[in-house]
Amino acid sequence: MPLPNLFRSRAFRNGLAYAGLFTFSAVILFAVVYWQTAGYMKSRIHATIAHETHSLTREYDAGGLAELKNAINDRLESGNSDNHYLLVAHGARLAGDLSATAGTVGWSEAYRPIDSVSAARDRPDSGRAPIIRHGTQLPDGAILVVARDARQLAALRARLVYAVLWGLLVVLLLGAAGGALMGRAALRRVENINRVASRISDGDLSQRVPDSGRGDEFDHLARHLNGMLDQIERLMHSMRQVSSDIAHDLRTPLGRLRQGLDTARVQARSVDDYQRAVDRAIVQTDQILETFSALLRIAQIESGSRRARFTRFDLSALADTLAETYTVVAEETGHVLAAEIEPAVAVRGDRELVTQALANLIENAITHTPPGSHIDIRLRTSQGSAVVCIADNGPGIPSEAIDKVTQRFYRLEASRTTPGSGLGLSMAAAVVDLHDAVLSLEDNAPGLSVSFRLPLAD
Repeated sequence: MPLPNLFRSRAFRNGLAYAGLFTFSAVILFAVVYWQTAGYMKSRIHATIAHETHSLTREYDAGGLAELKNAINDRLESGNSDNHYLLVAHGARLAGDLSATAGTVGWSEAYRPIDSVSAARDRPDSGRAPIIRHGTQLPDGAILVVARDARQLAALRARLVYAVLWGLLVVLLLGAAGGALMGRAALRRVENINRVASRISDGDLSQRVPDSGRGDEFDHLARHLNGMLDQIERLMHSMRQVSSDIAHDLRTPLGRLRQGLDTARVQARSVDDYQRAVDRAIVQTDQILETFSALLRIAQIESGSRRARFTRFDLSALADTLAETYTVVAEETGHVLAAEIEPAVAVRGDRELVTQALANLIENAITHTPPGSHIDIRLRTSQGSAVVCIADNGPGIPSEAIDKVTQRFYRLEASRTTPGSGLGLSMAAAVVDLHDAVLSLEDNAPGLSVSFRLPLAD
């Protein structure tokens, strides 16, 4: 992956930002550890000096400067190299191993010269050792200074600073490396999406964004994009299908229309002949326009744009109205229509389209069954859904044709003499699919049972 692309990656920049934030947090943490650790050790040195000062002032209280001087000399002769002393009066050192210039009152940090052996061991670069000292002014004006070697404190401070610097370096390196890895991973996923988009732009609508299965935001995006691509592919297929249907299935009625007009032009001998030819042409044109309207209607339904018009409506009332309307139609054609409708079933969907789908199914049952056939309209609820069923006891559909009858313009051989365009079941299937359901066709033994489910409204 080119570095410029990596640096432009949002994930890489976020990784660096997080590394910077973590580094800042680490600095705060290391500072707290530094001050707490060094402060604790320094407080222990202060406590030791304070205790030693208190012990020596008691010696002074007991025997004056002479007794104090003897006590200091005894401590120095004991070989305790960590403690150092100074007793100074009127600018003159009376006892101790510190310079007279160190005779100041209060706490302070300073350095004292060390011998060549100690310098080679501890501070070969300076020949000095750090000390912490405290001066106390005695009642007679003399100053007692007690100091303690602070080389261990200085070494601890140096080690802590050294550890902090290395720790910050490691944090920065890990942050940069983590940012780079995050950036590469994110860019790799984005490049996969771009590659799929490029292939789709070239016309391959079968391409899909790969799903890694991790369930992260890229997988969620991939699933949404793939759903959108599925819908686009279905719409493109539908559009090609409509074009193919228009090209093949409307050729015959248009050919008949033209042939009728040609025949009238050649054979008509009177105004009445021309009038009859024009009337036939108008009827055929109306049928073609109805077919065009049905095809456009199906294409609109399949586009999914009607989902924005979904509302809550009473499916029971709608089914009752249709049953009452088509009972009269069925009686006129010699059919028997019965309804078994569960009351107060409310669903969410496009009421107009559901009405049209149910009307198409009922009309198909009336049209394609002989007089005397029974047609049942049933509505019930089951497992959170409204189940609609239109069943008849007519001749039914051969099992090998069940999967084909919802295709546009598909007509069984036995129904080619009946009026219709072969789009009724296609439109019903499109409406049901718009509502995320499936139109189910089953053998009613005898006859056909057509059913679908709609989710109940909340």
